[in-house]
Amino acid sequence: MATRLQPTESLELVTAPTATPVSLSEAKDHLRVDSDDDDALVTRLIAVATAFTDAQGALGSAMITQTWGQWIGANPNQTVPLILGPFQAIDAVKYYDVDGVLQTDTLSNYDVFGTKTAKYIGPKSGFSWPVAQDRSDAIKIEYTIGFGDAATDIPDTIRHALLLLIGHWYENREQATTDNLMDIPWGFDALMNMHRASWYG
Repeated sequence: MATRLQPTESLELVTAPTATPVSLSEAKDHLRVDSDDDDALVTRLIAVATAFTDAQGALGSAMITQTWGQWIGANPNQTVPLILGPFQAIDAVKYYDVDGVLQTDTLSNYDVFGTKTAKYIGPKSGFSWPVAQDRSDAIKIEYTIGFGDAATDIPDTIRHALLLLIGHWYENREQATTDNLMDIPWGFDALMNMHRASWYG
């Protein structure tokens, strides 16, 4: 799940994932590589494929658990869509007060609601967004997203798509080729499309 950022919004990674969606041994099994000679290369390809796919990438959703900050402008609408998912928890609502000092609001003043693919946050009845300095990064919503803490929490279709991408890059190490390459009918894009409604970019 992801929606497009508004002109007054931006995203910031607060806490990075602590694991990779596929392990070195899984990637080597997929590549049918028995030696350790290319371990550094395969490890780099895992990192690049993850960055290409994760959160702000081709999937538009986080894979391994991670925390993001979504900056919004002062005086937002009553409800604000959370750009990234899959949603786990709201961690903090912070804001720059009128003097430009970063403050932390009371988290229990807010509700999170919506569907699995579209989450929103807004003040509960009787509460409002904090009075913030007039700036594009006036309010920061911090929230945790991802399928889970372990690679096994990620749908197999997504993990297999990563392995396809790693395999392609492992076998094709140049920017261009004279070969007439074609997409696999049920390849990376088709597997990604099973899980994304839209994505950031």
